[in-house]
Amino acid sequence: MGDLENVDVSDERVVVGNGVSVPASWTVVLRNEPDVPGEIRVRTAYDPALSRIVATEVTVARRGEGDEVTSLTLREVRVQTALQVSGLKVSTVSEPDYAVCSGGDYIRRMRKREGRDLAASVVDASRTYKLAAVINLPPLKAVADCLGVSQSTATRLMNRARVEGLAPGVHLPDPSATGPVTNAPAPGGPTIG
Repeated sequence: MGDLENVDVSDERVVVGNGVSVPASWTVVLRNEPDVPGEIRVRTAYDPALSRIVATEVTVARRGEGDEVTSLTLREVRVQTALQVSGLKVSTVSEPDYAVCSGGDYIRRMRKREGRDLAASVVDASRTYKLAAVINLPPLKAVADCLGVSQSTATRLMNRARVEGLAPGVHLPDPSATGPVTNAPAPGGPTIG
């Protein structure tokens, strides 16, 4: 990805739950994107019907004479990636005993956290899932990657979070998959002794 800048960031924030919030709207500006001869602007907003940020407008302005915006140029615009990367920068996450931080810093914190018990793993999974879902990252993959567990363990953790009321609105393929979480594949993952 080329150079990314967030501009026109709304002062109004949307609290989406589990300590996660995003601006109501902002604009992502991309410059020096490969195969795009100009500046890309992606206007974003939180859509309450979808419970996530969405692109509301995408524009490409050519750099100058000799450049042309064509349908081929438009196919090179990676809108979803722009939403995800900028979303990690403008989202905030608060959790007890820690300073409020950006979504990107929160994900780095989750990857380093060790010694979680099952209860802490369920809370961390639900917060990570909420952050990922609101900024268009694949949420179960984000939980698995951040907590150092398999995707099936991430699914079980999120089903437990749903059953415990920590993940309202989360609909997973198998709501009965709340069985024991054992043999986590990476250090810091949840286990039941």
